[in-house]
Amino acid sequence: MAYRNSALARACLLATCAAAGLSAPALGQTASGGAAADGAASQPTFGTAIVVTAERRATNLQDTPLSIVAVTEESIEAKGIENLQDLATFTPNLNITGGRGSGNASPQFSIRGISGGGGAAGERGVGLYLDGIYIPRTNGSVLRVLDIDRVEVLRGPQGTLFGRNSTGGAIRYFTKRPEFGETNGYVRATVANMDRSEVVAALNLPIGDMAALRVQGARLVQGGWVERGTQDLGRTKDYIGRVDLRVEPSHDLMIDLGFVYSDSEATSSPQVFEDFDMRPGIGEGFWEGNYADWVGDALIAAGQERLAAYNDPRIVRGDFTAPSICLLDDFDPDWDEACEQFTNTTFVQGSANIAYDLSDKLTITSITGISHLENESRVDWQFLGTEQRDNALESSVFYQELQLNAELFAGAVDLVFGGSYFHEKSFSAAEVNTRRGTSDTPRGGPNRNVGQPNGNTDAGLFHRDDIETTQKSDSIGLFASATWHITERLNFTGGLRYAHDYKDYEETEYPSADFTPVAGTDSTTVWSDHSWDEVDWRGSLDYHLTDHWMWYATVSKAYKAGSYSGVGIASEVAGELQSGDFLQPIAPERVVSYETGMRIEAFGGRLRFNPTAFYMQWSNRQAARQVQCAGEPNCPDPPGFRIEVSNTGDVDLYGVELDAQAYLTENFWFDGSFGYTGYDLKNEDANGGPNLYPGPPEISFNVGANYAGDIGPGRLSFNANYAYTADQPTHPTETGDSAYRLPAIELVNARIRFQPHNAPVSISLFANNLFDNTYPTYGTRFGGGYWDRGGPIPSLPADAKHERSAVFVVRGKPREVGLTLQYDF
Repeated sequence: MAYRNSALARACLLATCAAAGLSAPALGQTASGGAAADGAASQPTFGTAIVVTAERRATNLQDTPLSIVAVTEESIEAKGIENLQDLATFTPNLNITGGRGSGNASPQFSIRGISGGGGAAGERGVGLYLDGIYIPRTNGSVLRVLDIDRVEVLRGPQGTLFGRNSTGGAIRYFTKRPEFGETNGYVRATVANMDRSEVVAALNLPIGDMAALRVQGARLVQGGWVERGTQDLGRTKDYIGRVDLRVEPSHDLMIDLGFVYSDSEATSSPQVFEDFDMRPGIGEGFWEGNYADWVGDALIAAGQERLAAYNDPRIVRGDFTAPSICLLDDFDPDWDEACEQFTNTTFVQGSANIAYDLSDKLTITSITGISHLENESRVDWQFLGTEQRDNALESSVFYQELQLNAELFAGAVDLVFGGSYFHEKSFSAAEVNTRRGTSDTPRGGPNRNVGQPNGNTDAGLFHRDDIETTQKSDSIGLFASATWHITERLNFTGGLRYAHDYKDYEETEYPSADFTPVAGTDSTTVWSDHSWDEVDWRGSLDYHLTDHWMWYATVSKAYKAGSYSGVGIASEVAGELQSGDFLQPIAPERVVSYETGMRIEAFGGRLRFNPTAFYMQWSNRQAARQVQCAGEPNCPDPPGFRIEVSNTGDVDLYGVELDAQAYLTENFWFDGSFGYTGYDLKNEDANGGPNLYPGPPEISFNVGANYAGDIGPGRLSFNANYAYTADQPTHPTETGDSAYRLPAIELVNARIRFQPHNAPVSISLFANNLFDNTYPTYGTRFGGGYWDRGGPIPSLPADAKHERSAVFVVRGKPREVGLTLQYDF
């Protein structure tokens, strides 16, 4: 049955009560007070009730008509999940990967295939919340999963209650709150191979009878696993600090104040070349010009052999070694610090959550937050020491939400009503510098399509792009959602959300090899603004066939505001002539979702089985696509194309999700989950090919075996998990010199933990990627535009019709074996 007690809603909403994931059901917390007594008959014998707040009020997971995965810190530790990218491995239909070319410096989020975002203006289709505060950008390291209370992954459109670009779903991350009347804490140290070392400490201090403070700090160091020159790629160093104060001045008022600081330094993505195919050859006698020939000319000038036609051993150097060629300092290919990559991120957030019980049936809640993100990264685009892309991103956010939770008509209706305001000022700066050689194959003139060595020497370092972008965004939302308990078994939930979004966009481009401002000026600035108004909605019917078997059907709609991503400024044209109404945003995208599922418990709680099926209509999809522009003004050459974000047509998505657990005994159980996502592109030409990009894996699943019990001197727990993610496309095309499918990923993680009865310590031995599988987490194939001419094969000269290409991948972490020791006090 649905929870109807507002005291429970307040306790879970304000105290952020722990919600156990399907992966570790024994870790869930039971409801307290009257609700626990009312629901005692429905409590499972094995495990406990799982409580979530996905509907802005506390509900039992098995009574919630949504597709939700909820996990606790303990289950995350057991599965070896260290960040949100790892969480995606064990959450079917949630996909977090690196970006094309940029790798992990700009991660991409998708749920059920719906994604988007990037830079200062692009926005995800997956909402990300930290302690109730919306985080619009995640450049740099993906959030570390640390000192959490729970993480909730809501799959499917969440526009009614969460709004703000949650067309695919939402990820809600809750940290632990201070506890009254208790002085406790822990110190935890972890060591592992690959130079991993971590120290994490937390302290909970009561301040009188009505306040408590929680302080947490961490230093996390991870060594790299790919060697490139003097760098170990994959290396990270994180410092994290958090302070939380909880005050309860009276029995009906709760105040939570929080502050978090995170500083991350990393050597960027651990990338290697898997394939470097220049057949039938490159350079003199084959093709003159472009990156491979220029690298080959530098090697020859240094007294080395010319580049081999296929998998030159200086380029393809093995599973964990990248090429150590650097031309950014000079035309000598020896390694230099000028080619070192990095991504550094600082994130600060302050929050205030205040809840006041106006009565035992009515609670008003205020959520206020400010945050600031700074990220700087340097990416070697072709990974050959030839092109350096420097990016800086800043994002300052203010978020305010008010909500009213009410129980009406003697508990017949649960109402959530509220409003939200979001403001962000984002800024990005991007520069591109490229080393070129003198060799060339002209596109026109008397030597059209005839290779010109021109001495095969250094042409210099070219400053190719210098762009700054600023965007101010404001979003206002009003929402209401009500659940009508029609009978003891039948419930209807309806919701509406009105959203008003406004964006003020400005972009400035400075002189470069590919751009010339108006004569007499040193830059060109364009600007525009636009607003959108939209109504999102949801209707859901759920029926309890028995006390432990619920069926539901939901139809919902969500939208993502328009975007100015992909703006291109024309050379030698005044900014005011390219601004205002001339500069039109990309239209909003919308998702209408149809979902049905069941939530089943059987055999006294031994079995929990939750199947879900969905069908979604995604219209006006905002996505990046490759547009050929060779020979046009402002076209980067090489590669002879540019990336533009546009509306790429409509897509139908469909699939299933299954989550299950089965207890064989009180101490031993299996758990698992499965996801399938398929799609139907309505306009492959508008999309740029037959593949959704970023492409979701068609199938993903995981299965785990768990044991927890006393063995005499202490308590022993064991967990082993297998996760599978099917292959997925990394480019809209399926064939050609840019197409590449990321191979399927199979991982096994295991952990054993012992906690003696007579000592406040625990020791854990863990192995991630137990069988030392060598796998990529993302991959990019650079096609002919980087090596010869590129473009449609029929229009190319003969020497460029060979599909020269190179594949480099973000290498997954090899087997990691480590030890964790924790002291509790």
